[in-house]
Amino acid sequence: MRALKILLPFAIVALLFACSKEEVPSHASIAFFLGDVKVNNIPAQIEDPVKEDDIVTTGNNSFCDIKIGKSILRIKSDSSIRLSQLRKNGDFEKTQIELSTGKILCKPKKLLKEENFLVKTPTAVAAVRGTQFSVETDKLNTTRIKVFNGEVKVAKRLKYFDSAVEKVMDVATTVSQEEKVIITEEHVKEAEASVEQKLKDSPSSALSEENFMSSIIDKSTKEIAIAQKDIAKFKPEDFARENKEIIEVEEKPKDDLKVIKKVVKEDSLQPKAQGRIVITKYDIYFVKEGKVIWESKLLDEPLKKNDRIFLSTGDYVICSDEDGTVLWKVKIKNQGIGFRGNDIYVRHGKISLKLRPSDGKRF
Repeated sequence: MRALKILLPFAIVALLFACSKEEVPSHASIAFFLGDVKVNNIPAQIEDPVKEDDIVTTGNNSFCDIKIGKSILRIKSDSSIRLSQLRKNGDFEKTQIELSTGKILCKPKKLLKEENFLVKTPTAVAAVRGTQFSVETDKLNTTRIKVFNGEVKVAKRLKYFDSAVEKVMDVATTVSQEEKVIITEEHVKEAEASVEQKLKDSPSSALSEENFMSSIIDKSTKEIAIAQKDIAKFKPEDFARENKEIIEVEEKPKDDLKVIKKVVKEDSLQPKAQGRIVITKYDIYFVKEGKVIWESKLLDEPLKKNDRIFLSTGDYVICSDEDGTVLWKVKIKNQGIGFRGNDIYVRHGKISLKLRPSDGKRF
């Protein structure tokens, strides 16, 4: 009975939060994805809207970019998130993402005072106002957060305070640029045990006060906050690839998406054995089995000879027909291609390799 009395004020506050929920049209959508991505166990489609409480999962060698207002989020491979809060009132937005497993790269817009952008894992909560950071959690519920630009407020996620997360973030720890933090399930269990004792020690009369939760949170700042020993500096060069990826995450041009969606639909209805390619101004997309499998930057302008198109991406040399159907594809590190007579020459380090245009075989 005592335990029920302890939890009752928290249940009341949670109910008040639920009653204040606004019903608004979704302002979030699937901006782009590679590989296997599902929304509520249904295969995703580019530019489809997503709404509050939707669950988005990514498979192996996949990712999904979600646009939320003017913010963008990249869900990395083998990850699962729930869009637990997607609120929009005029120009003001409140967003909460629950990451149950995997990794996300966050690039939120610069938020106004009344707005928030929160990421929850099983063991942590992170809040930002326009910065670039990554959050990762594993099967052991260990959370890793890296801040590449700006500041992120981080707190342990304690079950007693889940319905008052905004108040919790008032006493959270600030993690600054080029700092990382690790929060384990053990850290959280120790903190929850301490908070539970504080609840048991609180006078029964205090349970009926409106500020009950705030007073307990104020008494639990040590349990909520991240210890300085768990925050460490990192060298930008150690995570240069991840930082570069966050910077480059952005919406793709509408015209590009229109063409990509058209080719994806065509390939899902009439698959091509070796796939198809979509060439835009700067990029190439490889489509197979009705999905975009990979994307890359073009090294050079595509070359056209007779009715064939030849191009290089740095990792591949590809030949297609004029409709984009792949005729052959050779995986080879290169710095570009060119023709000498009827043969393709591939710049490969300090040497050039010669390929046969008909099938990509080396001479």
